[in-house]
Amino acid sequence: MLVATGLVAWALPEATATPLYDLHRIAGVGLVLALPWKELIARTSLARRVRRGVLASALPGLLATAALGATVAIGLAWTLGIVSFDRPIAYSAMNLHVFAGIALVPLIAWHLARRWERPHARDLLARRAALRLIGLGALAVAVGTVAERVPAGRRVTGSKHAGSFTGNAFPLTIWAFDRVPAIDARSWRLEIAGAVRDRAPLDLAAILAGPTRELDAIIDCTGGWWSEQHWRGAPLLDLLASRGISADARSVTVTSVTGHSWTFGVDELRDAILATHVGGEALSAGHGAPVRLVVPDRRGFQWIKWLDRIEVRA
Repeated sequence: MLVATGLVAWALPEATATPLYDLHRIAGVGLVLALPWKELIARTSLARRVRRGVLASALPGLLATAALGATVAIGLAWTLGIVSFDRPIAYSAMNLHVFAGIALVPLIAWHLARRWERPHARDLLARRAALRLIGLGALAVAVGTVAERVPAGRRVTGSKHAGSFTGNAFPLTIWAFDRVPAIDARSWRLEIAGAVRDRAPLDLAAILAGPTRELDAIIDCTGGWWSEQHWRGAPLLDLLASRGISADARSVTVTSVTGHSWTFGVDELRDAILATHVGGEALSAGHGAPVRLVVPDRRGFQWIKWLDRIEVRA
């Protein structure tokens, strides 16, 4: 549940994903509260294996325990403000939390494949077990609600404030470890493809000469930071309308020169712009120059940098 709520929430608009973030937080608290009980069971099992001389069979469980410990420890340290996206090392602790959580999935599957025992209904329905689950759930909800209100400058996503209205001075994060590409703005072209009448490529001069829109929008990076900035650029749907977008258009795929892409429903792009400026400054290379996508209320990895291609599908 924790992995599913954490990852699925990334892909959804924030308003839709908020319940998943709440569930993720509460489930995480429940996991922490259940650890002492689980630790007692695991310790008894491990001691029995040592006595039998079959400690190697506990390897999946030991590795899963290490990954779980890292996931929980980093998550707690993040919530309490002990670690952040820029300390104690120059790499986000949130990313380490996510990687440890993802690693936990195959390790748990391995562990269950070797140790799975079918639960008995009488065990699940026992009064003591039921009361324990109800009490644990209620306590997890209470603690999770309090934790969300800790004044740490965090948004519902868990991201921490990294300064706002600073032009290009907000943090530089690159999706999937891509390097900042070297792009000559004079020769750069934006390819238009798919269900549009006019598919001629656009250069930067054409975008700058066309209609523009300015807006304040929060970029919330999955690396664990957020920043509100003032953006300026061409309204994406207006641009596509001027190119004769098909009345049957259903989706738009936006692709970077690095190959990173994301597909949106047409109705999800009502406020999207092809940004050329932030805070009155031309975008820097690290922030996506010459043109990047800005999509309010979506996570930062969907704000595609270094635009290369826009494809409309009917």
